[in-house]
Amino acid sequence: MDPLTHGLATLALQRGFFPKASWRAIIAILCAGLVADVDFFSANFGPSAYLRWNRTATHSITFILVLALAAFLFSLMLRGNPRAPSWTGFSWVAIAAAATLHILMDLLQADPVAPFWPSATKRFSLDISPAIDLWLMVILAAAILLPELFRLVSDEIGSGTKRPRGRNGAIVGLAFAIIYFAMRAQFHGNVTASLEARTVSGEIPRRVAALPDSVSPFLWHSVVETESALHLYTLRSMGGEVSYASGVTTLRKPEPSAVLTAAQSAPATVTFLKTARFPKATVEQETDGFSVEINDLKDQAMQTSNHAIFANINLDKSAKVISSELQWQKKPSRP
Repeated sequence: MDPLTHGLATLALQRGFFPKASWRAIIAILCAGLVADVDFFSANFGPSAYLRWNRTATHSITFILVLALAAFLFSLMLRGNPRAPSWTGFSWVAIAAAATLHILMDLLQADPVAPFWPSATKRFSLDISPAIDLWLMVILAAAILLPELFRLVSDEIGSGTKRPRGRNGAIVGLAFAIIYFAMRAQFHGNVTASLEARTVSGEIPRRVAALPDSVSPFLWHSVVETESALHLYTLRSMGGEVSYASGVTTLRKPEPSAVLTAAQSAPATVTFLKTARFPKATVEQETDGFSVEINDLKDQAMQTSNHAIFANINLDKSAKVISSELQWQKKPSRP
């Protein structure tokens, strides 16, 4: 999720379940709900560092425990401190809840998360929500802003309330967010079941994925892997009905060869395949050998180019690897 959505969700969590927090405690809770995305800056150190650190260390249960422990020790330091009243509402529970909410929301996306890092590097994704979900953003913003509007109106007419500020609105907003995610999960399940039940070009699917659209909750960008190819198309899920929203793009798998085998064992490829969900290799013969490019079709299906990575391998005429590196996908040029 984007920082704005995470910030709104964390603020709703604070207002709904930790309403008596002072402004200092609120800032600490907001930081706990946002700090996991500091791994985004690993992109400054290149594609390899980005693949290694993005959505791993700071998106893990270990990180939540570290934050909770730090918050607990800090709360012990506040005991008997004259400045303790300014930290009213600060607790390790609030910090852990905010950090956990961040990871749970990111698990709903198509970009996988490694929650059990460092003991296990396997990544998980539920493919329910896009990275920037405008509908979710509206729900959370309404949960924060509407109670403020109602409060202004009630203050004008002199009917002030002693209830915690915006608590009911925040809880209602979080409830609507859960219902929204449940609706998306239902649509996703319908599309996935439809993909698994269909044959493509006469072949039975081996693996399928339904990836969320960035605008419409009814559109799902699908990737279907069969024995000889990978297929891309968009499906529309309305209620229990699933229909085609675009034509099928078929990308044939390259024939097995010594060049492809050598490219698959290259260091850049090994690193790339640890995170790629639908790798697709393209083999080109050059004047002095071969070049192999391996992309993740998840990125192509979702039409994203920001921080999309591919492996580029060069080999000589005898299929010996000369160089292998991870590179950023270039953004398509505008006409």
